[in-house]
Amino acid sequence: MRQFRRIIVNDITYWWLFRFDDYDYQNYPYLLIVMDSHPHATLKLVFSIHDHFLLNEGLPASLQGNAVSINLNRPLFVSQLIVQCRKNGETFEQQGYKRLDGVQLLTQIGYTISPLFLDI
Repeated sequence: MRQFRRIIVNDITYWWLFRFDDYDYQNYPYLLIVMDSHPHATLKLVFSIHDHFLLNEGLPASLQGNAVSINLNRPLFVSQLIVQCRKNGETFEQQGYKRLDGVQLLTQIGYTISPLFLDI
């Protein structure tokens, strides 16, 4: 079983885990983020893309005209998503899960993802 990984963003400790249900290809990949001081509050960022392996191997995208490969197993992208959630007013203090659109958050950060990869 995979374990949560620790990340510190702006002096706050979070735990995160990127998952996709490899036994059931009907579900979208997701990223779970928990603030260390509020372990019962979890943000679940769901990514509605065709091929769930792309976020594990690298989803082709662009940022400010430069080609990038989004891999949610890399802390860089997780920290960017946490910062964007904070900018959007997420407090990480609710009880239980709060579901957010991960693709929308990536777009807010400035990433452009081809509609060919999205499951709209």
